[in-house]
Amino acid sequence: MKKLLSILFHPVLLLIVGLVLMAGAIWIAGPLVSFARSYPLESRTARYMAIGCVALVVILRRIWVAWRARRTQAALSAGLAAHREAPRAAAAPSPGDTEVATLSKRFDEALAVLREARITASGKKPGWRDWVTLSGRQYLYQLPWYMFIGAPGAGKTTALIHSGLRFPLAERFGTDKIRGVGGTRNCDWWFTDDAVLIDTAGRYTTHESDRDADQAAWQGFLALLKKTRPRQPINGVLMTLAVPDLIAAMPASVEEMASTLRARMRELMQAFGTRFPVYVLVTKTDLLAGFTEFFADMSKEERGQVFGFTFPYDPKRPLTESEFGARVDAELDALEARLVARLPERLNAETGLAQRAAIVGFPQQFAALKPALAEALRATFVQSKHDDIPLVRGVYFTSGTQEGTPIDRVMGSLARAFGVERGVQPPRPASGRSYFIERLLTQIVFAEQGLAGSNLRWSRRRHLWRLSAYAAIAAVTACVLALWGTSYLRNRTYVASVDQAAQTAKQAVAGTSAAGTSLVALLPLLSAVRQLASTRQVDAARPPLSMQWGLWQGAKLDAAASDAYERLLTDLFLPKLAARIEEQARSANPANPGYAYEALKAYLMLNQPEHQDPDALKTWIVTDWDRSLPREVGNEQRAALAGHLDALLARGVVHPNLPFDERLVAHLRTMLAASTLAQRVYGRVKQQGVGANYPEFTVAHAGGPNASLVFVRASGMPLTRGVPGLYSFDGYHKAFLSAVDQVAVQLAAEEPWVLGIRDQSGLPRGDPAATQRLTEDVRLLYLQDYARIWNDFLNDIRIVHADSLAQSAQIARILSAPDSPLAMLAKAASRETTLATRPENETTVVDKANDKISAAREQLLKIIGGPDPTQIAPVAPGTRLESIVDDRFAGLRALVTSPGAGQPAPITQTLALINDVYANLSATDEALQQKTAPPPSDAPAKLRSQAARLPEPIRTALLDLGSQGAAQTQQARRVNLSADLKESIASFCDRALKGRYPFNPNSARDVLPEDFGALFAPGGKFDDFFQKNLAPDVDVSAKPWAFRKSDSSATQISPAGLAQFERAATIRSVFFRAGGKTPALALQFKPLEMDPTILSFTLDVDGQVLTYAHGPQIATAIQWPGTRGSGRVSVQLSPPPGSGASDLVFEGPWALFRMFDRLDIQPTDQPERFIATFDVEGRKARFEVTANSVENPFRLADLRAFSCPERL
Repeated sequence: MKKLLSILFHPVLLLIVGLVLMAGAIWIAGPLVSFARSYPLESRTARYMAIGCVALVVILRRIWVAWRARRTQAALSAGLAAHREAPRAAAAPSPGDTEVATLSKRFDEALAVLREARITASGKKPGWRDWVTLSGRQYLYQLPWYMFIGAPGAGKTTALIHSGLRFPLAERFGTDKIRGVGGTRNCDWWFTDDAVLIDTAGRYTTHESDRDADQAAWQGFLALLKKTRPRQPINGVLMTLAVPDLIAAMPASVEEMASTLRARMRELMQAFGTRFPVYVLVTKTDLLAGFTEFFADMSKEERGQVFGFTFPYDPKRPLTESEFGARVDAELDALEARLVARLPERLNAETGLAQRAAIVGFPQQFAALKPALAEALRATFVQSKHDDIPLVRGVYFTSGTQEGTPIDRVMGSLARAFGVERGVQPPRPASGRSYFIERLLTQIVFAEQGLAGSNLRWSRRRHLWRLSAYAAIAAVTACVLALWGTSYLRNRTYVASVDQAAQTAKQAVAGTSAAGTSLVALLPLLSAVRQLASTRQVDAARPPLSMQWGLWQGAKLDAAASDAYERLLTDLFLPKLAARIEEQARSANPANPGYAYEALKAYLMLNQPEHQDPDALKTWIVTDWDRSLPREVGNEQRAALAGHLDALLARGVVHPNLPFDERLVAHLRTMLAASTLAQRVYGRVKQQGVGANYPEFTVAHAGGPNASLVFVRASGMPLTRGVPGLYSFDGYHKAFLSAVDQVAVQLAAEEPWVLGIRDQSGLPRGDPAATQRLTEDVRLLYLQDYARIWNDFLNDIRIVHADSLAQSAQIARILSAPDSPLAMLAKAASRETTLATRPENETTVVDKANDKISAAREQLLKIIGGPDPTQIAPVAPGTRLESIVDDRFAGLRALVTSPGAGQPAPITQTLALINDVYANLSATDEALQQKTAPPPSDAPAKLRSQAARLPEPIRTALLDLGSQGAAQTQQARRVNLSADLKESIASFCDRALKGRYPFNPNSARDVLPEDFGALFAPGGKFDDFFQKNLAPDVDVSAKPWAFRKSDSSATQISPAGLAQFERAATIRSVFFRAGGKTPALALQFKPLEMDPTILSFTLDVDGQVLTYAHGPQIATAIQWPGTRGSGRVSVQLSPPPGSGASDLVFEGPWALFRMFDRLDIQPTDQPERFIATFDVEGRKARFEVTANSVENPFRLADLRAFSCPERL
């Protein structure tokens, strides 16, 4: 049964069965498989090729695996050869060089064996089945490699010889090749069915022979291993500890041995860069007294079992130092307990007294070994902060051959304790039997070959791939059947869903009419029918793979849905388009002939199939949608409309089933007849976006990086917007001129059927002269627009508004700099407005027309012979049309053009003048900041004068700069003057006058005459400030005062501020006519009449007495202030009034004015005279008072209205 199962599941048979099943599936199901509505495996040839491809892939893969293995082996040999042949230094060889050379030679010999002896896991040479089978066999160099390390004489070689392993090279290469290549002085190579074992010399471990040479040889050996197998140098290490070394050695020797072994482990891990398992073999266990007798009853099978213990494998949580020691002690105790448990059985089976004594003592001998062994293990595998501990897998006791003298440590201890002579057992002959080795290597060590490094993951992945390959071959048939079943079920559900959607669409179509539904409202229905063959789960254009496999029904349903969709486009969508185009044609008006022409053209194209242009028709319809559809219609809906339009036009010529309106066509043709062909050509050129590929001419680009600092558009447009590219130098020469010819030809071809022109003699069809005339007419329209657009653009450029004098100076500095934005803008604008200069290597339309005319004349002469009777003359250059633009901007061109070689352009002088203005503004700003007088300069006046003679945009820029500079200067000076005013006048004035009489008539406090004089006297504070700062700019002859309207006027203050200085001047002229420093008045009092009840009237003004007693009316002179300086004025009547008051008394320096405030004053026809009436309790006395000024000082309005100015 086992043999039958091995045959049925043999990899070769499974591979053949899989290939046959795959070939059958391709042959049977291939014709049913469709892709993009085609059946690629329908023909027999295609199926043969598919089957051959599958078989070829399997064979090629196997060949590739074999080739890769051979290439790896060749690379391995080459690497070792290169290492051996590497040049050595010219100096004397260092210690160990000879050893390394010997080891390298041994590697070469080993590789020679590898090349000649490729074996499989069964020990046979690989045959044809091994490279055909997907599972394959392992070449010898791919077997796991294990290294033996240990002290000399530790029994490493003996353990291998008596391990019971099978050496497949024995028959082919002899016993030496079985044992290995090389002597024990260096290393032995052991080739088994399961692994390659490397037995290193013990001196490589202890370095006891020649430390330097052994160290160099050891490092060289590790380098050779790593170079040989860089991915995984070794799969594990077998560390040997001999029982004699543990029993006979002192604790210090055990510590030294452990330290040596730990150093070798560290060097291995550092050299190989990987972590590998370590198996500790306690060899020569047979030298424990009683070992042979204790295990003498074991058969060969029993001797092959494992005697020792294995640590649990947990890479995520290795054993700690304490756990490791506890585990070792526990396992050793367990082994001892096992030995003790076997004692009864062995004692019963043995009858000899000596043998029974040896058996009884063996567990004690083992127990005596435990402390030394445990200490050696702890010292060897103790954890370090700087080094990773090796992956210790277990400790195992072995015996290769039973020879030598057993060591009785127990009897030795007793002899030493009782002081008796210790007996020595005789040496034993070799028995040739091995204990506890075979299964240890085959079932534990070799079974864990994947623990080294990352090999475990690689092995698992390889195993999974192998199992996947077998499973895939076995599952192909089941998968095909499952796919067919799934495809059938899903296609049945899909057809039902499409049928339901078709019924819903049918009902929607029945309730929709072309007349009452908008285009946007039609979108859901059109989209639903267009995608009828697609459902939410299935896209008919990209069906899922599970619905194919020859059963896909979407192609048939999609064809039916496409037919229904095309009928909807014709019955619903096209009539709506036709109605809209007719509506556009009816809405055309003469104000927009270009629109009327295109609307008529679209209407005719839709109704006259012979003139239909799908691209032009689509452009017109989509443009209308962009303009007419509501904003609520989103981009997705617009894109959907365009998609339906494309589908409609893709069918070819379309024709709506609507009546053709001849009267509408005639009306539009009559309307368009009012516009010339040149106008229509020019309009078409603009509609086509000619010149749009050329950038706009903008101030931001032409003026350089500083343009935004000095320029602004008066219209509010940004500097990044300017003249369209069509109206640029390149736009004219490189776009417009060539487009005119094309559009002219196009319109000449269209107009006969668009405008219904039967007499086509006036059209430039094949007539160069007529084409030239049309072109010139179009150019004339274009150049007129060109000049207008540029003129408006240049006139729109202004200087930015400056908020301060410093900013105005900064603007002037930028404008006058070497990279002046003004000069750059002017030069760039001059180039764009100089169209007479053509680009290099480019002919004009006139040149082309002349060439065509010359060619036509020559052809005509050849036909009729003789001279040309029509005398067709070439187009005369005459005055170029470009002069329309060039002449308009000749001033700008002259400004930036050098008048001669080596001479600067006139704009250089303008920039120099701007630089002078900059210097003036800077000096003025500095002077005003220091509150000094600005330096005189005529630069602003020169700037304004020259600006009037310059073209735009220079003129406006300079005028703006001058006016802003002047305004900023005035503003800055006004601020300084206000500060000076506040410091020199306002503060004192406020303290001296505010709230005092006579400026406040109700105040009891008087203004001191000295303070009054300090403010208002000639040379006083107001007079001095006015003369120094304002007098040159103020017209004092005007009433009220006003600033002179002169360019030199540098200061403008508020009217209220100037009015206070005018009032101060009036006060000065009234109160300081004599020129003193204190106010003074000269008055004359002349009595006119007095009440009869008054016998005597006496007026005393500071000692100046006027007495009137109904006598002669003689005028009396009164001076104010009086000479006595008492500041007292009194009025006395005789007899006194009835109240008993004898007189009226007024005190203070302004007592006279206070008195006049009590009087009734009436003006006369002479302004310097007035009538003052004294009224004391109804008794009156009238006097005529004559002042020394036409301004009445006692009713002086400027005195009452005056207030201290705080700012200008």
